[in-house]
Amino acid sequence: MKHPAGEALLTKRNTDTAAGEALEYPTNKQAHPHYPHRVILNLRWAHALTSRPDCIPASRPRGAKAAGLRFERALAKQLPTALHGTWFAFEDAQGRGFCQTDIIYSLLPTYIAVIEVKYTLVPGAHSKLSNLYLPIVSMAMQRPTVGVVAVKNLDPRYRRGRIHTDLEEAALHASESGYPSLLQWSGQQLIPPPSKAVRREATLRSPITPIPQVVTN
Repeated sequence: MKHPAGEALLTKRNTDTAAGEALEYPTNKQAHPHYPHRVILNLRWAHALTSRPDCIPASRPRGAKAAGLRFERALAKQLPTALHGTWFAFEDAQGRGFCQTDIIYSLLPTYIAVIEVKYTLVPGAHSKLSNLYLPIVSMAMQRPTVGVVAVKNLDPRYRRGRIHTDLEEAALHASESGYPSLLQWSGQQLIPPPSKAVRREATLRSPITPIPQVVTN
């Protein structure tokens, strides 16, 4: 059954499970030896779910994880049309699995921005987008994707390249470089009005269209 994203999925997930998780079954043997997360190999299919899978228990983040989740929710409020905490089911050469993205924001007709939110920049955030979330979201939604790591605090040990404060600019840089960009958010407006925005590619000046329909279980 198909659900228009604007109706079925454009809602904030009101659960205690932190977004940005990936789980596999029956074991975690698919973890890549060089990354602290699963790496997609020969993705066969992927689709979005309207809720957390029944086989995955809800968690109650505490301490630093709870602070990170509050930051993620605050950032999501700045993007009211975005998808927050969407679960996906998928299968690749290593078997079936589930993952949950933090935020997905439509910059169509050009691409969809997949945003990985971290209170403090940590190693692995960029590679998790490139090797896990981007291929899954792109296949599930049948649209090109770009990755953006959004943080509150920067750690110079893990900083990569330019730091953006504007989501459209960060997405454009990710598209041009072919690698997720870094955005620091301290409460500023993420999508500036056209009169104040820096020069964009002509296609990004088009009205944002809804995220396409996705197949759910």
